[in-house]
Amino acid sequence: MMLAGQAIAQPMQVTIRDINAIPQNQVDQLNAGGATLTSQDIQPLVLNDLQGVEVQFVAVVLSDPLSSGLGTPQDDQGGNPDRVHVFVRDTSAVSMGYDGMGLQLADGSYLTTGLINVTVGDVIKVTGTASAFTGSGGNSQQVGPSTIEVLGSYSDLGLPDSLLDPVVITTADANRSINDEGGVQVNWDNLASLNGQYVRLEGASITVRDISSERPNWLVSSDGGETVFNFYDVSLRYRNDRRNSYPSNFNVRTSQDGNFVPPPPGAAVNLQGFILYQGDDPFGRGVPGGAILSIAPIEDADLVITESPPIFSGVTGPTSVPDGSEDVTISVGVDADPTRTLTSVVCTYTSTADGMETMIEATLEGEAYVCVIPAQPDGAFVTYTVSATDSQDATTVTDPAQYRTLVDGINEISDIQLTADEGPGNSPFAGLTTPMAVTGIVVSDPATSGRIVIQDNADLAGWSGIFINGDAAAFSKGDVVTITEAEIRENFGVTELRNAVFTVDGTDTPYDYKVVPTTAVKDAAVAEAHEGMMLRFEDVIMGPNPDAPSDFGEWSFATVGTEDFIRADDASSAVPSTTNDDFIEGGLHEFMQGIWWFSFSNYKLIPESPADIGALTNVATEDETIPGSFALHQNFPNPFNPTTSIRFDVPQAGHVSLEVFDLIGRKVQTLVDGTLAAGQHSVSFSAGELPSGMYLYRLTAGSDVQTRKMVLLK
Repeated sequence: MMLAGQAIAQPMQVTIRDINAIPQNQVDQLNAGGATLTSQDIQPLVLNDLQGVEVQFVAVVLSDPLSSGLGTPQDDQGGNPDRVHVFVRDTSAVSMGYDGMGLQLADGSYLTTGLINVTVGDVIKVTGTASAFTGSGGNSQQVGPSTIEVLGSYSDLGLPDSLLDPVVITTADANRSINDEGGVQVNWDNLASLNGQYVRLEGASITVRDISSERPNWLVSSDGGETVFNFYDVSLRYRNDRRNSYPSNFNVRTSQDGNFVPPPPGAAVNLQGFILYQGDDPFGRGVPGGAILSIAPIEDADLVITESPPIFSGVTGPTSVPDGSEDVTISVGVDADPTRTLTSVVCTYTSTADGMETMIEATLEGEAYVCVIPAQPDGAFVTYTVSATDSQDATTVTDPAQYRTLVDGINEISDIQLTADEGPGNSPFAGLTTPMAVTGIVVSDPATSGRIVIQDNADLAGWSGIFINGDAAAFSKGDVVTITEAEIRENFGVTELRNAVFTVDGTDTPYDYKVVPTTAVKDAAVAEAHEGMMLRFEDVIMGPNPDAPSDFGEWSFATVGTEDFIRADDASSAVPSTTNDDFIEGGLHEFMQGIWWFSFSNYKLIPESPADIGALTNVATEDETIPGSFALHQNFPNPFNPTTSIRFDVPQAGHVSLEVFDLIGRKVQTLVDGTLAAGQHSVSFSAGELPSGMYLYRLTAGSDVQTRKMVLLK
């Protein structure tokens, strides 16, 4: 029985437009900020008071949940993805208009809510929490459903067919030109009306594409490239990496479908899909980075090529490692637009053997165009492209591809890893399944981190480490492994071996960590050379959250005495995702060590376990006795030159900051900025670069603040 005066909280009845709404004063601030905005500036200005509120609304389903492809398959869920994304439109759009009435449902409980079972055209009552996706700098409004109630189909409920139609827009409606360097920015005036909206572009063109990975990137424009939409692959139909990982009932691309390949630059298209603010910006057009709206087509029919320059149906390079004894044949399928004819197909290659660029006219052999590159000497890298021109002088050029001649085949890791210019880039054998004779020692601890890394050079030279994508249980630290065949793949910029055929030929002492300063790996060429190696950085200082205001569990650190901060990642299965919450900005640690990796456009370190993070050295808990009051003690010694110690007491755990200021109020150093346990603490302060004089140091913990003076006397 409910007692008098009690009430059961009810979800707030809203329209999707309420969820997407942005107060006008915030829109004005965004417009005024223009190119000076930062991601931190933007996030609070695109949100409203419904964030975190339980809401309820009625909407029609516009996308098939079985086409959703962003979730990661989970072994403990029968291989099902951890979430599905479904786009809906508020049914009140029939009377109120479509502006602001589109939304993405991101459902991690879809098997229990039943969202997985809805179909396009179903009308559903959604109860859930409004929350913006704030990852990677994006700020897409979305709702995480707690319950889904199917009310019937839109037609059975008397709703018009037009409720399922896209809204015709241009790319300039979504993203405005922001500078003379090709930068674009979200059109803030239209964000609230377009977020999650189902839209259509007519007579648009593809301006650029990148097909080097299984998740192609491309841009589409209504005005010749002045403004663009970034493409985002929410749908399984537009990505090629889910074929063997998603359940068969999902709409994954099959081997019969083949890979999705976006149209070539210059193609005219009609495109429809859903608008997202994801922060995804692979071509760097957003200002600030990521401040660009993306479009996510869902079904194959959402992309229609209306006119195109020549289209390549595939480029086939060498199918084995060239040994220099024979020429190499490059084969490519080329199709012209039905209203045009091909006039030439040309292969252009450059070899490091002589540095010369050479052009070869391809010949038609059956249904493919073929060009033959002469045999090259041992160790030579060959980079090649194929260009096709049609009767309208439209030319399409393939992305550069590469191979390397090795007289003795692949017999060490550097044969796989080394790039032509010894800088960032893919393996020259990426995509090739090939015999090899590589022997290395497992230097990671697969049982701890789940990561398999081998190295084969006792001097710890660059290019001597590589990841193996396989069963971690089959490898142990110290195993001497000989790999006789493997598929060489680029996994989002990381070279790895898949489906490796190997033997374990005993055990040996793993190579030690290579000790380097963070300054060294800020050089991209050095960083690339050490991918897949075990690195150690000594005497490091903790930096700010590198993804602020979002939090992906990463942290930053630098070798003391430098400002060269790099990232570390909680990607090891033994490192809790909350590890970065325990770090104190400005805290000094003895070392940071782990596996050197690359992901999401950043080189970074993967500590395998908490033991790979050295002890904090400049903030010490002196006494486990919990003090009765908040206190900041006088530094000692005082005066000091150049180092002194500052003691302070905090009676309860919480966020603590300790900052140093000069006498006119300028902050000169942050000594502590993070969560501390209750207790008596001390921190060292080194003022070696500061001039003599009086300084203030201020301790803040919640509402408690204390300030004292100290004197630097040199």
